[in-house]
Amino acid sequence: MTDFQFFPIKSGTSQQATLQVRLLPLVFVFASTLLAGCASDSARVYAQQKEEAQLRQQAEDKAPTPDNKGMYLGLIRQMQEQGMYFASLAHIDAYEQQNGSTPEVQRLRADALRETRQVEAADTAYRKLLTSPEAAAAWHGLGLMAAQNGDYKAATTSLREAVKREPTNPVMLSDLGYALLRSRDIAAARVPLAQAAELAPDNRKMIGNLALLLLVSGDAEKARAVMDKANLPADSRATVYRLAAEIGELQPVVVAVQDSAGSSKAIVKGATATSGKDVSTLSPATPFQSMLDRFGNGG
Repeated sequence: MTDFQFFPIKSGTSQQATLQVRLLPLVFVFASTLLAGCASDSARVYAQQKEEAQLRQQAEDKAPTPDNKGMYLGLIRQMQEQGMYFASLAHIDAYEQQNGSTPEVQRLRADALRETRQVEAADTAYRKLLTSPEAAAAWHGLGLMAAQNGDYKAATTSLREAVKREPTNPVMLSDLGYALLRSRDIAAARVPLAQAAELAPDNRKMIGNLALLLLVSGDAEKARAVMDKANLPADSRATVYRLAAEIGELQPVVVAVQDSAGSSKAIVKGATATSGKDVSTLSPATPFQSMLDRFGNGG
């Protein structure tokens, strides 16, 4: 019995038909192999695509997301740097409602309360931070508040505590030195003011305070040289001389100078030492400002 049976084929084509019959199984085998290969390739492509999708998903899961808390705090800091303390208080309220509070946020609130003259609330806020990581800033704030009230001895005590915790902070050092000058403790003011100037040698505000120290120490020539080297503008120099006069060691001499536009104006240019003058008769000290405020916007 044969494997295959065929209908009769016309003469002359028997060999051709026989060849087709013999090749037919091979065609089936080839087609099956081809189909299997296509299926295998499709499966491999699908598996590869699936793996790539999984890797992309893992990468997206690990990708950093925007730090909304940090961005919001940065906005609040920027507001305070621009003097928008009332607005910063509103945003601090919103921040705490969304994210809760931290010592840094509480310190920003205390600073804003102090700058908006909400004294009692600011004092309470600062004192709550005295055992926190923001203790140095809290002592600094309390010192500024005491000085604003003209109590430079209390200011000196608080500012010393601030410097003790952040001994390389030039702002705190400079404010401590200024409070000591206001207390007329010139010898004690020398070290913190010199440290502040050396820690921030390119900061005109720090240099201005150093010049103030030199003036009240009686070294007007050196003070002038320091201001010349730092290129302090005329208004800042006038402020330095005025503060020196208020501290009681020098009296101002008013001279006329020309500004960049060529117009004349009177500023305090030089000073002479007082002689036996009772410091209690001097004009009252101006409200305390940190050194960062006293010498304009240039730094």
